[in-house]
Amino acid sequence: MARRGGPALYELLGSAREGEGRARTAPRRNALFETAHLRTLLVWVVVIAAVIAALSAAYVLGARRGGRDETLESPSGQNLPLNAGSDAARVSENSPVAAPTTAELVPSVTASTSTTLALPKAADGVDPRQQGLHYFVLASTLEPNAVRLVAFCRERGLDAYVVPDHNGRLREVTVLPGFELSERSGPVIKQLEERIRQVGVLWKASGPGNSDFGDRYHKLFKKG
Repeated sequence: MARRGGPALYELLGSAREGEGRARTAPRRNALFETAHLRTLLVWVVVIAAVIAALSAAYVLGARRGGRDETLESPSGQNLPLNAGSDAARVSENSPVAAPTTAELVPSVTASTSTTLALPKAADGVDPRQQGLHYFVLASTLEPNAVRLVAFCRERGLDAYVVPDHNGRLREVTVLPGFELSERSGPVIKQLEERIRQVGVLWKASGPGNSDFGDRYHKLFKKG
């Protein structure tokens, strides 16, 4: 028989059981919530790591491409850095530099001499030298060789002549114009020497044993 003014016994037992059920369920819900939260956090960590890895890969690829763009291909097929000119400028002036070979000089010399008009054949036996002037002498050789050399020079615009040598058997190949000794370092004679050098490169390349006129000299012309 139930007590008056209070809950019945079975009601109290039911409330106690419900309270006990809630107490048991609460930790499970908290554990599930924490597990879901941890999973979400792990997903974000993975996403952020993937983004960082992608950005790093893009940076490395761009740097490699940039490095390749900073090189130029030289005529010989070698890759040279764009700043090769500035690096070369740092080379000491005392560093040994190989002189250009005849084969390297011939194309440029040919181009520079191709615009020069050929001179007509020199008259036989004519000596155009003037008393008291200096003249460059390219060679002292036998007359057939001298004639061939003069023809070669005149075809390339160099005013050369065959003149007598102090040795009766030989002939000199001399070049006009003549000049006073005081004019030796002037621009006109410097241009003449450069012209001789250019033709000399071609003469040497034209046959074995030919010189490049590097041993040329000048001497004063005196009659008698």
